[in-house]
Amino acid sequence: MNNYAQEIKHFRNIEDREKKISCWAPFQALHINKHGWCRPCPFSFHNKAKDMAQVSYWSINNSLLDIWNNDVIEKMRDTHISGNVNPIICKNCNDSRKEGKPPSSLDFDWVGGKRNVNHEYPQEIELELSNKCNYMCNACSPWCSSKHMERMGLQNDLQYKSIFDDPKIIASFVEDLRSIIHHVYRINFTGGEPFAQRPVHEILKMINEENPKDLNIHFTTNGSVMNGMVRKLAARPNTHFTISLDSIDPKTYPLIRVNGELDNVMTNIDIIRNLCTGIIGCSFVIQKDNVFELPKIVSWCNKKGIEFTYHILVNMNGGPIGYLKPICVEEETREYLQELREYLLSAKVDMHDTEISKKNLQMMYQYVERLK
Repeated sequence: MNNYAQEIKHFRNIEDREKKISCWAPFQALHINKHGWCRPCPFSFHNKAKDMAQVSYWSINNSLLDIWNNDVIEKMRDTHISGNVNPIICKNCNDSRKEGKPPSSLDFDWVGGKRNVNHEYPQEIELELSNKCNYMCNACSPWCSSKHMERMGLQNDLQYKSIFDDPKIIASFVEDLRSIIHHVYRINFTGGEPFAQRPVHEILKMINEENPKDLNIHFTTNGSVMNGMVRKLAARPNTHFTISLDSIDPKTYPLIRVNGELDNVMTNIDIIRNLCTGIIGCSFVIQKDNVFELPKIVSWCNKKGIEFTYHILVNMNGGPIGYLKPICVEEETREYLQELREYLLSAKVDMHDTEISKKNLQMMYQYVERLK
Protein backbone atom coordinates (compact mmCIF):
# COMPACT_ATOMS: atom_id res chain seq x y z
CA MET A 1 0.00 0.00 0.00
CA ASN A 2 1.36 3.40 -0.95
CA ASN A 3 1.74 6.33 1.38
CA TYR A 4 -1.55 8.17 0.93
CA ALA A 5 -3.93 5.29 1.74
CA GLN A 6 -1.64 4.06 4.53
CA GLU A 7 -1.22 7.45 6.16
CA ILE A 8 -4.95 8.30 6.26
CA LYS A 9 -5.99 4.79 7.29
CA HIS A 10 -6.55 5.69 10.94
CA PHE A 11 -9.07 8.39 9.94
CA ARG A 12 -11.27 5.96 8.00
CA ASN A 13 -14.16 4.03 9.48
CA ILE A 14 -14.63 1.54 6.62
CA GLU A 15 -13.57 -2.05 6.04
CA ASP A 16 -9.82 -2.65 5.75
CA ARG A 17 -10.09 -4.04 2.22
CA GLU A 18 -11.80 -0.81 1.13
CA LYS A 19 -9.07 1.32 2.71
CA LYS A 20 -6.66 0.08 0.04
CA ILE A 21 -8.33 2.55 -2.34
CA SER A 22 -6.85 5.98 -1.60
CA CYS A 23 -10.13 7.79 -2.47
CA TRP A 24 -13.45 6.47 -3.78
CA ALA A 25 -14.51 9.63 -5.62
CA PRO A 26 -13.36 8.57 -9.15
CA PHE A 27 -15.24 5.27 -8.81
CA GLN A 28 -18.45 6.74 -7.44
CA ALA A 29 -19.03 10.39 -8.21
CA LEU A 30 -19.24 13.24 -10.70
CA HIS A 31 -19.32 16.88 -9.59
CA ILE A 32 -20.65 19.20 -12.32
CA ASN A 33 -20.30 22.98 -12.12
CA LYS A 34 -21.92 25.92 -13.90
CA HIS A 35 -19.45 25.74 -16.80
CA GLY A 36 -20.22 22.07 -17.38
CA TRP A 37 -16.88 20.96 -15.91
CA CYS A 38 -17.19 17.39 -14.61
CA ARG A 39 -14.74 15.92 -12.10
CA PRO A 40 -14.84 13.30 -9.36
CA CYS A 41 -14.93 15.89 -6.60
CA PRO A 42 -14.91 19.69 -6.21
CA PHE A 43 -11.41 19.62 -4.68
CA SER A 44 -9.68 17.99 -7.67
CA PHE A 45 -8.07 19.33 -10.85
CA HIS A 46 -6.71 22.73 -9.84
CA ASN A 47 -4.17 25.05 -11.42
CA LYS A 48 -1.92 22.99 -13.73
CA ALA A 49 -4.16 19.95 -13.41
CA LYS A 50 -7.05 21.81 -15.01
CA ASP A 51 -5.26 21.55 -18.36
CA MET A 52 -5.39 17.78 -17.99
CA ALA A 53 -9.19 17.83 -17.74
CA GLN A 54 -10.32 19.70 -20.86
CA VAL A 55 -12.02 16.51 -22.10
CA SER A 56 -14.15 16.56 -18.95
CA TYR A 57 -16.41 19.44 -19.93
CA TRP A 58 -19.98 18.41 -20.59
CA SER A 59 -21.48 19.46 -23.92
CA ILE A 60 -24.14 18.23 -26.31
CA ASN A 61 -21.36 16.20 -27.98
CA ASN A 62 -19.65 15.03 -24.79
CA SER A 63 -22.13 13.15 -22.64
CA LEU A 64 -21.99 12.25 -18.98
CA LEU A 65 -21.12 8.67 -19.87
CA ASP A 66 -18.39 9.82 -22.27
CA ILE A 67 -16.84 11.74 -19.40
CA TRP A 68 -17.36 8.92 -16.90
CA ASN A 69 -15.33 6.61 -19.15
CA ASN A 70 -12.69 9.04 -20.43
CA ASP A 71 -8.94 8.48 -20.09
CA VAL A 72 -8.39 11.23 -17.53
CA ILE A 73 -10.71 9.68 -14.96
CA GLU A 74 -9.55 6.16 -15.82
CA LYS A 75 -5.96 7.19 -15.03
CA MET A 76 -7.15 8.63 -11.72
CA ARG A 77 -8.80 5.30 -10.92
CA ASP A 78 -5.59 3.41 -11.68
CA THR A 79 -3.66 5.69 -9.33
CA HIS A 80 -6.24 5.41 -6.56
CA ILE A 81 -6.39 1.61 -6.84
CA SER A 82 -2.66 1.60 -6.11
CA GLY A 83 -3.36 3.49 -2.87
CA ASN A 84 -1.78 6.69 -4.14
CA VAL A 85 -3.04 10.05 -5.43
CA ASN A 86 -1.78 12.35 -8.16
CA PRO A 87 -0.03 15.17 -6.24
CA ILE A 88 -1.23 17.80 -8.73
CA ILE A 89 -4.79 16.64 -9.38
CA CYS A 90 -5.38 15.88 -5.69
CA LYS A 91 -3.19 18.64 -4.24
CA ASN A 92 -5.74 19.79 -1.66
CA CYS A 93 -6.09 16.38 -0.01
CA ASN A 94 -2.45 15.45 -0.48
CA ASP A 95 -1.37 18.59 1.38
CA SER A 96 -3.68 17.70 4.28
CA ARG A 97 -2.22 14.19 4.33
CA LYS A 98 1.33 15.58 4.51
CA GLU A 99 0.33 17.69 7.52
CA GLY A 100 -1.23 14.68 9.26
CA LYS A 101 -4.71 16.23 9.01
CA PRO A 102 -7.98 14.59 7.90
CA PRO A 103 -8.26 15.17 4.12
CA SER A 104 -11.48 15.97 2.27
CA SER A 105 -11.19 12.63 0.48
CA LEU A 106 -12.65 11.03 3.64
CA ASP A 107 -16.06 12.39 2.63
CA PHE A 108 -15.96 10.25 -0.49
CA ASP A 109 -15.74 7.03 1.50
CA TRP A 110 -19.49 7.50 1.92
CA VAL A 111 -20.90 8.83 -1.36
CA GLY A 112 -22.78 6.86 -3.98
CA GLY A 113 -24.06 3.99 -1.88
CA LYS A 114 -22.32 0.64 -2.31
CA ARG A 115 -18.62 1.05 -3.09
CA ASN A 116 -17.42 -0.67 -6.26
CA VAL A 117 -14.47 -0.09 -8.60
CA ASN A 118 -16.53 -1.18 -11.64
CA HIS A 119 -19.63 1.02 -11.65
CA GLU A 120 -20.94 1.34 -15.20
CA TYR A 121 -22.66 4.62 -14.29
CA PRO A 122 -21.81 7.38 -11.82
CA GLN A 123 -23.57 6.65 -8.56
CA GLU A 124 -23.35 10.12 -7.05
CA ILE A 125 -24.00 13.22 -9.17
CA GLU A 126 -23.47 16.58 -7.50
CA LEU A 127 -24.83 19.57 -9.40
CA GLU A 128 -23.51 23.09 -8.84
CA LEU A 129 -25.23 24.56 -11.89
CA SER A 130 -25.76 28.18 -10.87
CA ASN A 131 -24.58 30.85 -8.43
CA LYS A 132 -28.14 32.16 -8.05
CA CYS A 133 -28.59 32.86 -4.34
CA ASN A 134 -30.52 35.20 -2.06
CA TYR A 135 -27.71 35.37 0.52
CA MET A 136 -24.40 37.26 0.52
CA CYS A 137 -22.45 35.33 3.15
CA ASN A 138 -19.22 36.83 4.49
CA ALA A 139 -17.11 33.80 3.49
CA CYS A 140 -18.68 33.47 0.04
CA SER A 141 -17.77 34.96 -3.35
CA PRO A 142 -19.30 35.75 -6.76
CA TRP A 143 -18.64 32.15 -7.77
CA CYS A 144 -21.34 30.84 -5.41
CA SER A 145 -23.45 33.95 -4.79
CA SER A 146 -25.21 36.08 -7.39
CA LYS A 147 -25.65 38.72 -4.67
CA HIS A 148 -21.87 39.08 -4.38
CA MET A 149 -21.65 39.08 -8.18
CA GLU A 150 -24.16 41.95 -8.40
CA ARG A 151 -22.49 43.86 -5.54
CA MET A 152 -19.20 43.74 -7.43
CA GLY A 153 -20.72 44.58 -10.83
CA LEU A 154 -19.70 41.24 -12.36
CA GLN A 155 -23.03 40.32 -13.96
CA ASN A 156 -21.46 40.18 -17.43
CA ASP A 157 -18.29 38.35 -16.42
CA LEU A 158 -18.35 34.96 -18.17
CA GLN A 159 -16.45 33.41 -15.26
CA TYR A 160 -19.60 33.61 -13.14
CA LYS A 161 -22.22 32.87 -15.78
CA SER A 162 -23.81 29.44 -16.09
CA ILE A 163 -24.06 27.66 -19.44
CA PHE A 164 -27.23 26.07 -18.07
CA ASP A 165 -29.05 29.40 -18.14
CA ASP A 166 -29.39 28.78 -21.89
CA PRO A 167 -32.74 26.94 -22.37
CA LYS A 168 -31.30 24.77 -25.16
CA ILE A 169 -28.30 23.75 -23.06
CA ILE A 170 -30.30 22.82 -19.97
CA ALA A 171 -32.83 20.94 -22.11
CA SER A 172 -30.01 18.84 -23.62
CA PHE A 173 -28.42 18.28 -20.23
CA VAL A 174 -31.73 17.17 -18.74
CA GLU A 175 -32.18 14.61 -21.53
CA ASP A 176 -28.63 13.31 -21.03
CA LEU A 177 -29.28 12.98 -17.31
CA ARG A 178 -32.62 11.29 -18.05
CA SER A 179 -30.77 8.59 -20.01
CA ILE A 180 -28.89 7.43 -16.87
CA ILE A 181 -31.09 8.56 -13.99
CA HIS A 182 -32.45 5.07 -13.28
CA HIS A 183 -28.87 3.88 -12.59
CA VAL A 184 -27.90 6.71 -10.22
CA TYR A 185 -27.93 6.19 -6.46
CA ARG A 186 -28.04 9.84 -5.43
CA ILE A 187 -28.26 13.28 -6.98
CA ASN A 188 -27.12 16.21 -4.86
CA PHE A 189 -28.19 19.78 -5.62
CA THR A 190 -26.00 22.56 -4.31
CA GLY A 191 -25.35 26.15 -5.29
CA GLY A 192 -25.80 29.03 -4.78
CA GLU A 193 -29.23 28.30 -3.41
CA PRO A 194 -30.76 25.39 -5.37
CA PHE A 195 -34.37 26.36 -4.67
CA ALA A 196 -33.71 29.71 -6.40
CA GLN A 197 -32.37 28.11 -9.60
CA ARG A 198 -34.34 27.34 -12.78
CA PRO A 199 -31.99 24.50 -13.92
CA VAL A 200 -32.77 22.68 -10.67
CA HIS A 201 -36.51 22.98 -11.31
CA GLU A 202 -36.06 21.55 -14.84
CA ILE A 203 -34.15 18.54 -13.50
CA LEU A 204 -36.68 17.94 -10.73
CA LYS A 205 -39.46 18.00 -13.34
CA MET A 206 -37.65 15.27 -15.29
CA ILE A 207 -37.10 13.19 -12.13
CA ASN A 208 -40.80 13.48 -11.33
CA GLU A 209 -41.63 12.24 -14.85
CA GLU A 210 -39.19 9.33 -14.69
CA ASN A 211 -39.85 8.47 -11.04
CA PRO A 212 -36.64 6.40 -10.75
CA LYS A 213 -36.91 3.66 -8.17
CA ASP A 214 -34.87 4.26 -4.99
CA LEU A 215 -33.18 7.44 -6.28
CA ASN A 216 -31.94 9.51 -3.35
CA ILE A 217 -32.22 13.28 -3.76
CA HIS A 218 -30.15 15.60 -1.59
CA PHE A 219 -30.41 19.38 -1.28
CA THR A 220 -27.73 21.58 0.25
CA THR A 221 -29.71 24.72 1.02
CA ASN A 222 -29.55 27.81 3.20
CA GLY A 223 -33.01 26.90 4.54
CA SER A 224 -34.57 30.24 3.65
CA VAL A 225 -37.10 28.95 1.09
CA MET A 226 -40.28 27.21 2.22
CA ASN A 227 -43.06 26.74 -0.32
CA GLY A 228 -45.28 24.01 -1.68
CA MET A 229 -42.52 22.45 -3.76
CA VAL A 230 -40.11 22.24 -0.82
CA ARG A 231 -42.84 20.71 1.36
CA LYS A 232 -43.66 18.14 -1.33
CA LEU A 233 -40.00 17.23 -1.74
CA ALA A 234 -39.52 16.96 2.02
CA ALA A 235 -42.36 14.42 2.18
CA ARG A 236 -40.90 12.40 -0.72
CA PRO A 237 -39.17 9.14 0.31
CA ASN A 238 -35.37 9.12 0.04
CA THR A 239 -35.08 12.91 0.07
CA HIS A 240 -32.45 14.48 2.28
CA PHE A 241 -31.62 18.05 3.27
CA THR A 242 -28.41 19.63 4.50
CA ILE A 243 -28.99 23.11 5.90
CA SER A 244 -26.05 25.51 5.73
CA LEU A 245 -26.19 26.89 9.26
CA ASP A 246 -23.10 28.69 10.48
CA SER A 247 -24.54 29.85 13.79
CA ILE A 248 -27.57 29.46 16.01
CA ASP A 249 -26.76 32.68 17.83
CA PRO A 250 -29.17 35.45 16.72
CA LYS A 251 -26.36 38.02 16.96
CA THR A 252 -23.75 36.03 15.03
CA TYR A 253 -25.96 34.51 12.32
CA PRO A 254 -26.73 37.77 10.40
CA LEU A 255 -23.04 38.75 10.48
CA ILE A 256 -22.14 35.54 8.63
CA ARG A 257 -25.29 34.75 6.64
CA VAL A 258 -25.91 38.25 5.27
CA ASN A 259 -29.55 38.77 4.16
CA GLY A 260 -30.59 35.73 6.18
CA GLU A 261 -33.13 35.59 9.01
CA LEU A 262 -32.35 32.99 11.68
CA ASP A 263 -35.92 32.73 13.00
CA ASN A 264 -37.18 31.97 9.49
CA VAL A 265 -34.53 29.30 8.94
CA MET A 266 -35.20 27.67 12.31
CA THR A 267 -38.94 27.54 11.56
CA ASN A 268 -38.24 25.98 8.16
CA ILE A 269 -35.92 23.39 9.71
CA ASP A 270 -38.71 22.28 12.04
CA ILE A 271 -41.14 22.05 9.10
CA ILE A 272 -38.68 19.88 7.18
CA ARG A 273 -38.04 17.71 10.25
CA ASN A 274 -41.76 17.08 10.63
CA LEU A 275 -42.20 16.12 6.97
CA CYS A 276 -38.93 14.45 6.04
CA THR A 277 -38.25 10.74 6.53
CA GLY A 278 -34.73 11.09 5.14
CA ILE A 279 -31.53 12.43 6.64
CA ILE A 280 -31.35 16.05 7.75
CA GLY A 281 -27.92 17.57 8.14
CA CYS A 282 -26.30 20.79 9.28
CA SER A 283 -23.31 22.14 7.36
CA PHE A 284 -21.19 24.48 9.49
CA VAL A 285 -18.53 26.65 7.81
CA ILE A 286 -15.93 27.26 10.50
CA GLN A 287 -14.49 30.76 10.93
CA LYS A 288 -13.27 32.91 13.78
CA ASP A 289 -16.71 34.40 14.38
CA ASN A 290 -18.28 31.02 15.15
CA VAL A 291 -15.60 28.45 15.98
CA PHE A 292 -16.11 28.69 19.75
CA GLU A 293 -19.79 27.94 19.10
CA LEU A 294 -18.98 24.42 17.89
CA PRO A 295 -19.96 22.57 21.12
CA LYS A 296 -23.23 24.51 21.22
CA ILE A 297 -24.27 23.70 17.66
CA VAL A 298 -23.21 20.05 17.99
CA SER A 299 -25.38 19.83 21.13
CA TRP A 300 -28.26 21.42 19.21
CA CYS A 301 -27.85 18.93 16.36
CA ASN A 302 -27.81 16.05 18.84
CA LYS A 303 -31.07 17.27 20.39
CA LYS A 304 -32.76 17.69 16.99
CA GLY A 305 -31.47 14.42 15.50
CA ILE A 306 -29.56 16.32 12.81
CA GLU A 307 -26.25 15.13 11.34
CA PHE A 308 -23.42 17.60 11.83
CA THR A 309 -20.71 18.28 9.25
CA TYR A 310 -18.19 21.08 9.00
CA HIS A 311 -16.17 22.87 6.33
CA ILE A 312 -13.03 24.93 6.72
CA LEU A 313 -12.12 28.06 4.78
CA VAL A 314 -9.59 27.19 2.10
CA ASN A 315 -8.78 28.49 -1.34
CA MET A 316 -9.33 25.31 -3.34
CA ASN A 317 -7.28 26.73 -6.22
CA GLY A 318 -4.23 26.31 -4.03
CA GLY A 319 -3.38 30.02 -3.85
CA PRO A 320 -3.23 32.38 -0.86
CA ILE A 321 -6.29 32.62 1.35
CA GLY A 322 -6.68 36.26 0.32
CA TYR A 323 -9.86 38.00 1.46
CA LEU A 324 -10.70 35.09 3.78
CA LYS A 325 -7.56 35.48 5.89
CA PRO A 326 -9.06 37.81 8.55
CA ILE A 327 -11.77 35.25 9.40
CA CYS A 328 -9.86 32.03 8.71
CA VAL A 329 -9.08 29.96 11.82
CA GLU A 330 -6.35 28.00 10.03
CA GLU A 331 -4.41 31.23 9.38
CA GLU A 332 -4.19 32.01 13.12
CA THR A 333 -1.14 31.63 15.38
CA ARG A 334 -0.10 28.36 17.00
CA GLU A 335 -1.03 29.83 20.37
CA TYR A 336 -4.56 30.59 19.17
CA LEU A 337 -4.98 27.12 17.68
CA GLN A 338 -3.70 25.44 20.83
CA GLU A 339 -6.08 27.47 23.00
CA LEU A 340 -8.96 26.58 20.68
CA ARG A 341 -8.00 22.91 20.70
CA GLU A 342 -7.91 22.81 24.51
CA TYR A 343 -11.27 24.58 24.70
CA LEU A 344 -12.97 22.16 22.31
CA LEU A 345 -11.52 19.10 24.02
CA SER A 346 -12.77 20.28 27.42
CA ALA A 347 -16.13 21.75 26.32
CA LYS A 348 -19.34 19.98 27.34
CA VAL A 349 -21.43 18.58 24.50
CA ASP A 350 -24.96 17.42 25.28
CA MET A 351 -25.22 13.80 24.19
CA HIS A 352 -28.21 11.56 23.49
CA ASP A 353 -28.26 7.78 23.18
CA THR A 354 -28.29 7.85 19.37
CA GLU A 355 -25.88 7.01 16.59
CA ILE A 356 -26.24 10.55 15.29
CA SER A 357 -24.96 11.98 18.59
CA LYS A 358 -21.93 9.69 18.50
CA LYS A 359 -21.21 10.55 14.88
CA ASN A 360 -21.58 14.29 15.52
CA LEU A 361 -19.14 14.18 18.41
CA GLN A 362 -16.67 12.23 16.28
CA MET A 363 -17.03 14.86 13.58
CA MET A 364 -16.21 17.64 16.03
CA TYR A 365 -13.17 15.75 17.29
CA GLN A 366 -12.09 15.19 13.69
CA TYR A 367 -11.94 18.96 13.37
CA VAL A 368 -9.91 19.16 16.58
CA GLU A 369 -7.38 16.86 14.86
CA ARG A 370 -6.95 19.52 12.19
CA LEU A 371 -5.75 21.99 14.84
CA LYS A 372 -2.59 20.06 15.68
